[in-house]
Amino acid sequence: MTPMHEGVSANSFDEWSRLREVVVGRAEHYTAHDVDTSWSLFYFENVAPVLADGGGGELLPIPARLVDELNEDIAGLVEALTGCGVRVLRPAPPGKEVDIASPLWTARATPPLNVRDQTIVLGDTIVETAPHIRARIFENDLLKPILYHYYAAGSNWLSMPRPALGAGSLDTAYFHRQGIDVSRATGLETAPGIDGLGLEMVFDGAQCLRLGRDVLVNVANHNHELALRWLTHNLAKLRFHRLDAMADNHIDSIVVALRPGLMLLRSPQYLPFLPKAMQSWEAIYPPLTVEPEPDYRDFGFVVPTASRYIDINVLSIDETTVVVNTHYPELIQLLEQRGLTVVPVRHRHRRLFGGGFHCFTLDTVRDGGCEDYLS
Repeated sequence: MTPMHEGVSANSFDEWSRLREVVVGRAEHYTAHDVDTSWSLFYFENVAPVLADGGGGELLPIPARLVDELNEDIAGLVEALTGCGVRVLRPAPPGKEVDIASPLWTARATPPLNVRDQTIVLGDTIVETAPHIRARIFENDLLKPILYHYYAAGSNWLSMPRPALGAGSLDTAYFHRQGIDVSRATGLETAPGIDGLGLEMVFDGAQCLRLGRDVLVNVANHNHELALRWLTHNLAKLRFHRLDAMADNHIDSIVVALRPGLMLLRSPQYLPFLPKAMQSWEAIYPPLTVEPEPDYRDFGFVVPTASRYIDINVLSIDETTVVVNTHYPELIQLLEQRGLTVVPVRHRHRRLFGGGFHCFTLDTVRDGGCEDYLS
């Protein structure tokens, strides 16, 4: 890890211009998933079979060997980024497993691994978002040394209102519109609600795609509508575009902007969700992978939280250089055929920890500015 230095303000308007500084998350003491209603709803598509089998409402242990291997792979990511000339910053390490509590609920805290979620950098403004998962409510405390560093250098720093996340805070309308029964998740609820509160602002940074002056925002329910309104009011210099329920929450395993005019898109079915100006961009459709998922039978009850498309979750160093999982050789070959330089980095257990390389990183300084790529 490169130590922090004085005088560099945050500047990150897009996903592809030359990356100068990045935060890479930590997974130490990631020993269990706290399977409450907030966690189960967030990962519902992937963990529904677990809930169907009677899991839930408890701590699901994560085997120590898998966490050790994850930490080895994160160390490889840090080494690769440093080798590309990128300054790497890390959150403060969690000292131990911690149980947290509010007046309404208790949870086992999640370490700051997927740092893309609770923070987004929009130009020179750092925005802390409003967590969906109770176990993540204090996660950004371990990023505060970094955030204060950028604030001291002149960055703006805003925080969405912190949600109480009691019963009734989370909107399940996205699932209901699709005829999906989520009672297995909502049935785990043990927390009380707050009279008169209702649905709250709940939102993750990974619901956004930054394109210079324009920011695409996935909105799947009223929680997200409130957040989009907040973003629009507080960052008036940017143009926010509402994506109408492209996914239930995150979109960075669906669409990745590699450079102006070129994107990685999971499937043509997602084109209509994008602004018309972006629908004419060249799209690279990721190929099928023939590599089987790891066999976890020897580890007992292991839960895949991330999408099976998580390896689309790549990180660009610049307009021609992208970090891709070594376990997705078909995508590496395709990107190289398109003239991109691939930095291969190993990520063995990509479905178990809720994220890929884009999720594990928060790009705080890039060369790009407030350009108009959609007009």
